[in-house]
Amino acid sequence: MLDPGHAGNTYNQSTVIADYYESNMTWTLAAKLKKALEKHGFEVGLTRGTKDEDPELTERGRRARGYDLFLSLHSNASSDPASRSPWLIHFSPDGKTDLDERSEAAARALGPVISQVMGTTAPFYYTKPTDFDRDGNGYVDDEWYGVLFGAKSVGVPGVILEHSFHTNAESTLWLMDEKNLDALAEAEAECLAKLFKTEDEEMTEAEKKAFSELSAKVDKLEKRVTAHHDQIGVKWAYVDENLPDWAAPTVKKLVQSGIIKGNGKNSFELSYLLMRILVMLDRAKIFD
Repeated sequence: MLDPGHAGNTYNQSTVIADYYESNMTWTLAAKLKKALEKHGFEVGLTRGTKDEDPELTERGRRARGYDLFLSLHSNASSDPASRSPWLIHFSPDGKTDLDERSEAAARALGPVISQVMGTTAPFYYTKPTDFDRDGNGYVDDEWYGVLFGAKSVGVPGVILEHSFHTNAESTLWLMDEKNLDALAEAEAECLAKLFKTEDEEMTEAEKKAFSELSAKVDKLEKRVTAHHDQIGVKWAYVDENLPDWAAPTVKKLVQSGIIKGNGKNSFELSYLLMRILVMLDRAKIFD
């Protein structure tokens, strides 16, 4: 899922080249990167349907649900006009899932590629966690940046790609040349193709078959839950004494592992049917 940073035609004007606007560059780069990735066989979505559409930050991240990676495309700004390094902002360590490792792996794969193609100094890698329980799951393990918080909330590793600085004249002029953006898109797409191919090759044929069968089962269960959700309604919002005794151990386990997370109002929205399904999956040791 590609996220062209910022909406409209005139957002984040360069302080050194008046004709440059970050929103124009990110929209153009997203289109080029989408096309380049699709040539490698990726299914690619955009968080915005039009250049002027401006979804809320966390919603942009949540639109990555079901995808393997969320990339938010930007150029950076600094009070130092000499700054040129690409910045790659990835998930902070959480100790419960592998989302942070997958996020950092993507960042560290793409960083040198961006530096090389743009001819900049070495990439800089950065994380910024919150200092409070943003999603109400009982852990301080959330992301400060809204788009990354949204992606993490739907179980998708995310990275913010700051393609050098539009407060640097050399980098700004480089980003204004569409041929350069073509080269950047092709290089990033090739890097991601290698990254995901490597991940696939690490899985044995037996593991791939087991994963495919499990995914089919989960998809079927999700369809059943969706079909009955409105009829059954939401009955349990929190981990408290109101949870049924038969469901409480499973729900607490999944909350602690980060599989179940609250929505924007910190409610888990667990229906009776959904909890039954989760308990059955837990008894089958799916979550072990």
